[in-house]
Amino acid sequence: MMKPSLVFPALALAISLDLAATSAQAEEPYRFQELRLAEIPSVEAEPDVVWKDQHYDEKGKPRPLPDIERSRLAADWSGLPRPRWTNEKGHAAVVRIRNLYHPDDHQANQWLRYLQSDDTSPIAMACGPDTGEPRGVDTYLLEASRPEGPRYTVLEAWLDGRTCKGLALRRYQAAVKPLAGGLAYAYRTSCARCSAAESATLHVVIPSGFSSSATGGFRYWTYLMEHLELPLGPGTSGSLQAFVEGASIRAWNHVVPKPLPIVNVAELRIETSFAVGEDEPTIVLAIRGLNIPLS
Repeated sequence: MMKPSLVFPALALAISLDLAATSAQAEEPYRFQELRLAEIPSVEAEPDVVWKDQHYDEKGKPRPLPDIERSRLAADWSGLPRPRWTNEKGHAAVVRIRNLYHPDDHQANQWLRYLQSDDTSPIAMACGPDTGEPRGVDTYLLEASRPEGPRYTVLEAWLDGRTCKGLALRRYQAAVKPLAGGLAYAYRTSCARCSAAESATLHVVIPSGFSSSATGGFRYWTYLMEHLELPLGPGTSGSLQAFVEGASIRAWNHVVPKPLPIVNVAELRIETSFAVGEDEPTIVLAIRGLNIPLS
């Protein structure tokens, strides 16, 4: 939940940073960078889908998709090719197939994560003759090494996997800004239909961390990458902390254009604050990890 907060300078952030890392990492000082809002790409988004747990229709079948979402336009993905998987350099993809009974339970959902060598939509990976009843499917594609510039594609759908047809509930494509040399990619969403506090959100996509948290929570976490959210609306503040091990950085080097140095643990922190009376939010990044660049 987002809470009102007064503005804080970078010094206050430094004081708040604990030493909860390995002894070698704790000896290294944090390096700070303040990010301007205009530096972070923005895209318009709708309020999140509010899935219903254990809701049944008159025949006793699960009905987790709210009625208001069932008026979305029909979509047909049956003609899409399947992405070409690779073990070499590639784009990072995540597919979530939501549990019918507990659609918002991260542990109950099915997850697929992989590298692909093309920009084909990952939704085709959720289609097949043995997919079961229609259900929610989310797909995420990070093209960090795209020649024209990195971008991130989000699609949330209600899908009948047997026909590969359904409803497109939410979808957008955003340019993303690399942070800390490519250890993270960031963009922001604006939501005209949301409350003032929820009208803007900072999204951060990083390699899987052995420990991570964010005020706005996770959109997803997988063993390839994770997506965290921080509030940017007026009167809000937020914080993100992630510890990324060397093994995750090695895997991430298949995704980023320039390989990152392998360190035992890289620690990334981001804090946001938007006090009443300010023109825009304050966004401060802190990095601790030998040879990991700030930008």
